[in-house]
Amino acid sequence: MDNNYQKPAEEPKQISFRKLVFEALPEMWSFQWRTTLFMLLVLQGTGILLDLVINSSGTAFTTANLWQSLLGWRMPAAVLLGAFLALMYVTAEVLAQIYLADDIMTGKRATLRSEVGRGIKALKRFLTPAGILMMLYVIIAVPLGGIGFSISLTEALYIPNFILDFIFSKPLTLAAYLAVIIVLLIIGYRYIFTMHAVLLDGAAPRQGMRISAGIMKKHWRQFTARMIRVFLRMGIISMAGFLLFKYLPTAGLEALGMHLPSRYYVDLRGASQLGEEAALVMGYRILCVLALLMGGYFCSVISLLNSSYIMLTMTRLYRKYTGHDEELYPERPKRFLYRYKVLRVIGVFLILTCIAVVMGAGFSHIFTDREPVKIIAHRAGGTMASENSLEGLQAAIDHGCYGSEIDVQRTADNHYIINHDTSFKRLTGVDRKPQDMTMEEIGRLRIADTTGSGAELPVVTIEEMLDFIKDREILFIELKGPTADRQMADDLVKIVREKDCQDDIAFISLDYDVIDYIETKYPEFRTGTLFFAGLGNIASLNCDYLIMEEEIATENRISQIHEAGKEAIVWTVNTETGLYKFLDSDIDGIITDEIPLANNVRQQLDDRTDLAFLADRFGDFWE
Repeated sequence: MDNNYQKPAEEPKQISFRKLVFEALPEMWSFQWRTTLFMLLVLQGTGILLDLVINSSGTAFTTANLWQSLLGWRMPAAVLLGAFLALMYVTAEVLAQIYLADDIMTGKRATLRSEVGRGIKALKRFLTPAGILMMLYVIIAVPLGGIGFSISLTEALYIPNFILDFIFSKPLTLAAYLAVIIVLLIIGYRYIFTMHAVLLDGAAPRQGMRISAGIMKKHWRQFTARMIRVFLRMGIISMAGFLLFKYLPTAGLEALGMHLPSRYYVDLRGASQLGEEAALVMGYRILCVLALLMGGYFCSVISLLNSSYIMLTMTRLYRKYTGHDEELYPERPKRFLYRYKVLRVIGVFLILTCIAVVMGAGFSHIFTDREPVKIIAHRAGGTMASENSLEGLQAAIDHGCYGSEIDVQRTADNHYIINHDTSFKRLTGVDRKPQDMTMEEIGRLRIADTTGSGAELPVVTIEEMLDFIKDREILFIELKGPTADRQMADDLVKIVREKDCQDDIAFISLDYDVIDYIETKYPEFRTGTLFFAGLGNIASLNCDYLIMEEEIATENRISQIHEAGKEAIVWTVNTETGLYKFLDSDIDGIITDEIPLANNVRQQLDDRTDLAFLADRFGDFWE
């Protein structure tokens, strides 16, 4: 007998795609969690370097001081760091995921190190004009168009609301916007397999685009039908998960909470005096926290599994359409499916239970009442009256607003009138600019009342506005348009002093230079900088208010502003969702057109149950 004889290695067992999905999803889910932790470390490291670069200039980069920021080496360095971070996200969340799906289908061993490493090596293939455009499409266009592989770093990419308002206000700009979105959708659909071609078949980006276009030309009906079924299946699973893990538990707890004392009347710091009542409330709050945490956890798992299933399906279809697909696939090692699964679930449950006990028992200590958010009427009175009118100021005062925001421009003969647009065309039908008209000419204009009363209103001056609001509310005077310069600042300071309204106004502007000038020369006046994008320590800007577009008003930015002893304001918040979010936040004020809606939302927040309160404070923890 030959002692050197070795038993032939067994061929791996072949399984169907459906069974492969069942066995691979836990592996892909674990891979995605490790990828998320890895990218958080990369994000933190890059963020520290980015802050060092930006803050070395002594101030932040924002849209308000854009031209000053472009000077010097810091902006190019910040752009390079941002590009590096975006490419790392593309590598981890797109390239590595495609490699992972392909390795699973071919029976290869897959690790975070190997897949991310392959993704980093593959980046050099994209150093061509077509490759760079492809990366820009993934980073920027996919979040806007909605078709293709995207990254979490830019998934919330948005067009500022004030720009959207302008786009939707005119048929021509709206048509152009819709045309761009349609083109992005067509591009994403036609070239959806380009990344697969580049990574799995070594194609150059331009060649990969041709391969993807050829696939979609031949198989678009089959592909579309298949993906519709996939998304319907995922939708059903997501809906079932929502009902099972979120809706039913919270509905039951809401019903139970109706029989318990409200959080507004029970202070757990006095639990020894409240006896059984306090114990019941404490137990209820612990259950609420646990239900919210567990529900969010399981729904996040379902979301991760759905995205993994999409990647597996896309990779399978690519292999099929390019002749690499097989009916059966190698079985995955069982350790991915069974190892530590029970222990992991138990561990997660115990950790979340401990968190729930701490948060439920210490409810009154952890969740302290916040200061009421100040409501500021946009353009004098929002939608309650014609914009930038005395009637608007009166409406804002009647509805209890903290203040009103108005827009000031200079006339040809150095007077100051209240008008938002660069011309009077929209409001008066006269297509002329304020700086090209005298005060006498402007005085003959009439603005049609937008409330439907039929009244015709004059263009108001800054002096009339100051007389009207003195000792009644705060007037946020925005220095607007091409005449928003240092002369305007000096003139307005003089007018405000003559009217003795120093305590009744604040100067604000989109131009940081003029605000920095006022804050430096006239420190007794309150000032604020408006911006819709920013990097670095924005609290370092030389002003009292940091006024942000709502999409960039993150908790970190708000905390940063408060730590500097300044106030954070958000503009322009007009939706019920946005109002609900910011009226229940640490923000100091909101600028809105919808004053009655804001007051209604504030009442809703005051009437919340314990469960709704907890859901609002950390219901999106897993997101």
